[in-house]
Amino acid sequence: MNKMWYNELGFHSNPFSIKPAAFHNELFGNKATINKIIKKLKKPGMVCIFGEFGSGKTTVLKKIIREFRSDDFKSKKIIYYNCNQSEESIDYDKLLVNAGGFFGRIFGTRKRGMMLLLDEMQDMNARDLERLKEYYDDGFFRSVVFVAKSSEIEVPEDLAEEIGENMFVLGNMSNKDAVLMIRKRIGDLKFFGDDMIVKIFKKDGNSRSFLKNCEDVARVAFESGADTVGVEHIEKVLG
Repeated sequence: MNKMWYNELGFHSNPFSIKPAAFHNELFGNKATINKIIKKLKKPGMVCIFGEFGSGKTTVLKKIIREFRSDDFKSKKIIYYNCNQSEESIDYDKLLVNAGGFFGRIFGTRKRGMMLLLDEMQDMNARDLERLKEYYDDGFFRSVVFVAKSSEIEVPEDLAEEIGENMFVLGNMSNKDAVLMIRKRIGDLKFFGDDMIVKIFKKDGNSRSFLKNCEDVARVAFESGADTVGVEHIEKVLG
């Protein structure tokens, strides 16, 4: 079996992988924001989180789940729902019944006081948004977290009032954050200098694009027989 370029550099798997399971605890450039979100969610209410693809929305959701999930699997406190699923409408009753586990499904009991995470909420229809407020007012949902790509979304006036100023935008990383991200993955490997990491990052600050670019540049540099990544390799790959 032929070794990959990263195997030759001493890594078992691709250190620049963008797969969700790889380095899933990473959150660079938004630590202050996530701390504010967690603090807000300790009390009942609604929160909106906005961020483009690759800005860290999935990582933030995972941190929220880890922070608020129950140690007792029978006492599920969080419901996650991706709004770009094929269903025409969200079945809130079904979500609440399933949250009650085996006995909840047998007796059809809707669980109360849940935290609802609505991912890709820009795909929600107006009727689902209106019905959501009803379930929230009735105490079925203690907290609601809306996650969307853009802040340019329309919500009913009563929901907008409930959200208020609890809106958070996930930004891109700084140069320092970019270096920290790569160092966390490759350690002090001399093959990749900090200055080259910054040069690659400046080409595209989106975290997913940045990691993919690092992978491509590292592979080209290694296959060319170079001892270290240089400007010529970055220019060859990224122009």
